[in-house]
Amino acid sequence: MKKIVLLALITLFMVPAMAQQGGHNCGNCPHHKQHQGASCQQQSQQAKTVNGMAMEIVKAFPEAKSVKKETKWTVVYDANKGVLGYAVYSKPASDGIKGFNGETPLMVALDAKQNVKCVVLLPNNETPEYLQRVVNAGLLKSWDGMKVKKARSKKVDTVSGATFSSNSIIQTLQAALKNI
Repeated sequence: MKKIVLLALITLFMVPAMAQQGGHNCGNCPHHKQHQGASCQQQSQQAKTVNGMAMEIVKAFPEAKSVKKETKWTVVYDANKGVLGYAVYSKPASDGIKGFNGETPLMVALDAKQNVKCVVLLPNNETPEYLQRVVNAGLLKSWDGMKVKKARSKKVDTVSGATFSSNSIIQTLQAALKNI
């Protein structure tokens, strides 16, 4: 009985302390799997900026040294001021498009020739487990390499078991690229 009480007390004090330090980090649960690797397709939920650039831009364009915000996109430059590509954000074009728990904002990275380089899912309120299904199914990679016009009109299937989230991502991408 004393051991049980002692274990309960340890748990009572240790669990909140672990939560304040970021909780567990097993790397095997759906929440941690979605953050493994620094690929273009992963959610950008950690640091907000690196050298004054949004983290999702740095992930999509690792060689980026500067950016310039313009009306329809953000131009991404290398160290020699050469254009690496463009970052197109879905908001405000996608306002009102919702998944199961709200909007699924995106950043679409275009290369210098305006082909889709990658699609980055930005912070949102969707359930991590369902978003991981979307990532694992390759939905965010569906548009890689396509010209904007083709990506905008491509028919993409939703992901089984994550229909609301995947449908929202598809519609959000289409809205983001509508005026490009």
